[in-house]
Amino acid sequence: MPKSKIDYREKRRRAYEKKLPISDQLDAILKTFDMVLQAGGELPYELIDIIEKWQDIKFKYPKN
Repeated sequence: MPKSKIDYREKRRRAYEKKLPISDQLDAILKTFDMVLQAGGELPYELIDIIEKWQDIKFKYPKN
């Protein structure tokens, strides 16, 4: 039986899941936005709320 062809989207999805988990992506994005905020930049209130919740979780479960 011939192998079914996997299109580029599926190949990318698998590679992203393996090499670049969504949690790592989100962490990097939130760190960047936090840096913008700390430098005096303006962000939407909704994003500030997300950053605060992210920081609360990081504080509650610190790296050992």
